[in-house]
Amino acid sequence: MLVTHISASLFLISSALTVQARYVGYNAASTELYRRGESECRNMDTDFAKTTEGWVLQRGSTTETYDITDEGLTMKILKPTEYEEHYEPLVDNKVPGKLKYNEYEGKGFTFNATTLMHYGKFSATLKSAKVPGAVTAVILIADNGDEIDFEFLAGPKKQITSNYFYGPRIVYGENGKVIDAPKGNAYDQFYTYSIEWSPEKVVWKIDNNVIRTLTRDETDPKNGTEPAYPTHAARVQIGLWDGSGVSGTAQWARGPINWGEQDGPIEAYIKNVKIECDPKYN
Repeated sequence: MLVTHISASLFLISSALTVQARYVGYNAASTELYRRGESECRNMDTDFAKTTEGWVLQRGSTTETYDITDEGLTMKILKPTEYEEHYEPLVDNKVPGKLKYNEYEGKGFTFNATTLMHYGKFSATLKSAKVPGAVTAVILIADNGDEIDFEFLAGPKKQITSNYFYGPRIVYGENGKVIDAPKGNAYDQFYTYSIEWSPEKVVWKIDNNVIRTLTRDETDPKNGTEPAYPTHAARVQIGLWDGSGVSGTAQWARGPINWGEQDGPIEAYIKNVKIECDPKYN
């Protein structure tokens, strides 16, 4: 995540993104989801127009934050009731540039897969939200904080971020790479985003075209400590969240969300997610 003025705690929001009619209080330090779900990797190919089997709605999301349609899953950020009559952003006078943010955040959405993956591949076909300040994300997140992700921002350029975090030594603002959508905008059409993860490397793809490769050796500091490379079993999360609640995050997310211009919820769309376990490690 590429932002100068932001606290580490805020970035954990993206790692704890927030759909079926079961509710699970899951975070990166909890085993609750493991007990209710599955501890071993299971290949999944979810067409959300037909089923949500294998996915759980994270606590904080509600059935209001998503719809199932013939085209798949519609993820939503709900407008805060405090802004129904009047919206005005706040100004953070404590940071350079006096950045804007919102006092109230819209309620977002997160689905957690109930299966763990220790190396393998996952793909998601989606169309991101187009409102500045709203963040669409598909990620792999482990209990120790390891993370590999795609995140999507609104704006005319640089809408797609690929990123990773090494849980034992999380560093912000260094590992992200930002690119344009292959053609048009990430929020105007569907693309298939894939992450291929092995002990040796991570490969990010869009419509099966490689856009970034990270090798384990690249993360090795060569000073006797282990490489800062994600190695822990992780689960797939998909979500849509409001990045407007803190000034630094709001700036990074190109917000805050202007709720004065939003009559209804903000939406992003996901058709399917495919999880493929590497049989050598799962």
